[in-house]
Amino acid sequence: MKEPEKLFDADLVLMESTYGDRDHRPLEETLEEFAQVLEEAHASGGNVLIPAFAVGRTQEILYHLSVLYHEGRLRQQMVFLDSPMAIKVTELYHRARKSLDAEDLKVLNIAASGDVGRYLPILRMTRTVEESMAINRIHGGAIIIAGAGMCTGGRIVHHFRYNLEKPNTRLVIVGFQAAGTLGRQLVDGAERVRVLGQELAVRAKVHTIGGFSAHAGQSQLIGWAGAFRDHPRFYLVHGEPETQKVLKDALAESGIEAEIPLYGDCIEL
Repeated sequence: MKEPEKLFDADLVLMESTYGDRDHRPLEETLEEFAQVLEEAHASGGNVLIPAFAVGRTQEILYHLSVLYHEGRLRQQMVFLDSPMAIKVTELYHRARKSLDAEDLKVLNIAASGDVGRYLPILRMTRTVEESMAINRIHGGAIIIAGAGMCTGGRIVHHFRYNLEKPNTRLVIVGFQAAGTLGRQLVDGAERVRVLGQELAVRAKVHTIGGFSAHAGQSQLIGWAGAFRDHPRFYLVHGEPETQKVLKDALAESGIEAEIPLYGDCIEL
């Protein structure tokens, strides 16, 4: 996507705070970490599971996999996009590619009239349930991208049943995992989890790569908020309570007063 534009005028700003307590690792370091995980997965002979949100995150992961492929650094020979919604959104991105960053498309050697097959030739889009089930006959060498992004349902949990108990599986977490979700349990190091009514031992190696997040880190949030003129009112939303408090304090140090609304609060405009 193109870089976000800054805004300068508002009476009231509702600002997200998902990563309000920290900054992400630089993208270059994130990509190197990602490439290393994929290399280790190839060496171990296992599959790579990537739970990803259908809108935005999936397309970003596919982009970076494509870059690695065109650089000759992607050892796996099969990438499955196993999410009907994500497939439709990816096709929409393709149709709207003229709205994307032109320099990024050049990296992939894709002209304005290019096709998605050139984007990532080893990508297979599995639309039907039967195609999804067939993936579970593959015991190694595949990258499987599926929803839900926080592992709360969707096809990713079915792949957990067949892969989570294998030590050579690599589970790559590329997005925020909210408290109480299966994804959060795995990030927090759970040794056993319940999936589709079945108790599974977590023998797969779990990697959390936060730098792929579409949410801004603390410095980016403060920089964006600081562009507004005339001191609009700020309300922090979309974040966990402790994170919101940290961001509120950090904003205050930059001269920006923000409030944390409570459930049921009424804000008058």
